[in-house]
Amino acid sequence: MILIYCSLKNIARLNYVASHIFGSLSGAKFEITCDKNRYLSCEGVCINYSNEELNHGLHIVPQGLLEEKGVRQITDLAKDRWKTYFCFFSQIKGDIPFDIFSATFYLLTSYEEYFSKNLDKHRRYSMYQSVIFLNNSLSVPVIDRWTECLRDELKTLYPTWKYRMRKFRTVSTVDVDFPYQYRYKGIIKTVGGIIKDLLKKDFEKVKERIKVICRLKEDAYFEAIKWLDDFHDKEDMNYYLFVLLGKCGKYGRTTVYPSEEWKWELNNLKKALIGLHPSYDTYHNINILQKEKQELDALLGKAMISAERRHFLCYTCPESFREAEEAGFSDDFSLSFSLEPGFRSGTAVPYYFYDVEHDRETRLLIHPTVMMDTSLISHLKMSPADTESKIRLLIDECVKSGGDFTCLWHNSNIAGDNNPWKEVFLKSIQYALNYK
Repeated sequence: MILIYCSLKNIARLNYVASHIFGSLSGAKFEITCDKNRYLSCEGVCINYSNEELNHGLHIVPQGLLEEKGVRQITDLAKDRWKTYFCFFSQIKGDIPFDIFSATFYLLTSYEEYFSKNLDKHRRYSMYQSVIFLNNSLSVPVIDRWTECLRDELKTLYPTWKYRMRKFRTVSTVDVDFPYQYRYKGIIKTVGGIIKDLLKKDFEKVKERIKVICRLKEDAYFEAIKWLDDFHDKEDMNYYLFVLLGKCGKYGRTTVYPSEEWKWELNNLKKALIGLHPSYDTYHNINILQKEKQELDALLGKAMISAERRHFLCYTCPESFREAEEAGFSDDFSLSFSLEPGFRSGTAVPYYFYDVEHDRETRLLIHPTVMMDTSLISHLKMSPADTESKIRLLIDECVKSGGDFTCLWHNSNIAGDNNPWKEVFLKSIQYALNYK
């Protein structure tokens, strides 16, 4: 048991942070007290989270964020380094050089995103504004590393103290933007595609398209979904499959309607935990979000959809998370930057969304997505070999944290024979599974 002394009138924020640092990351129990005499008489592991120098336990000086209510724009984070890791909210006094609790709260709550007006073309918070990215720390889960260093400090003071690391997990997820490459596109799109291929003199693609439409050959994207399910069944592991159901359009689905074949496949997948891939049009429109959730429930024949990941990772904090909770989702997998892989909120361990404006911890569990295939393939334009090496480094970071390596692949990116990206998928998942 860790006893934390503080003089805060409201301990909700401190309790939220301590639950992540000590509960989730360290498997340790803790208690917060405002009783100084009780704290001073405690012979166990103690943390003094106050401005008072009590000469008892580990002293962490508060920056002030955890005793505030609501949000305010913070322009000076007072950056520093602690044992090689970037940190902020630095303090001159105390046993560690910064307020680890306030810094953790700032990152877990996506605090900086409450004030951003500079969104990208898809109305997302820009990675280039992120304090983690700007300080070259996106590839390291800094909260998890800070926690590791904090545990070392406590072990030095209390050599008999024991903690239990969380067990590393591989969380495989798949986004199905396009269940079919050629089928169910409608006459106009199909004829248009053939004409476009003919103009490019890509006669092999014309032949392939016609064969697939005439069912003389399987559709590669649809076959990839079956292959993914068989792979996870062979490995005896569940995976999340997020289904896009929005209307047709530039950023919407390309099939005319959910085919009976697609419905049957969704209802007969062996290892898939099916979630909704809310369409581009659900952006700040809870009515469409609820409608799409109901449609997917109906497609599966029962109300069971509890997880979501926004299409194009198109969301804002806090609005989109509030909408997800109101729509009835319990798990969200949207938290990631689209341009680069890494740890957007500084941790590899899931945590509940905390609404800073309303000062309440919600029941929406945020699952940080560590890597997305298109970030490496399309945006960074990395080779398959370099991509595999990068993914291994990210997995290693998750293992150190006892966190979740939550990866995002698209069926369209691993479709087809002799596809090098399918090999990268296989090798990276198998590398992660070796840590079982």
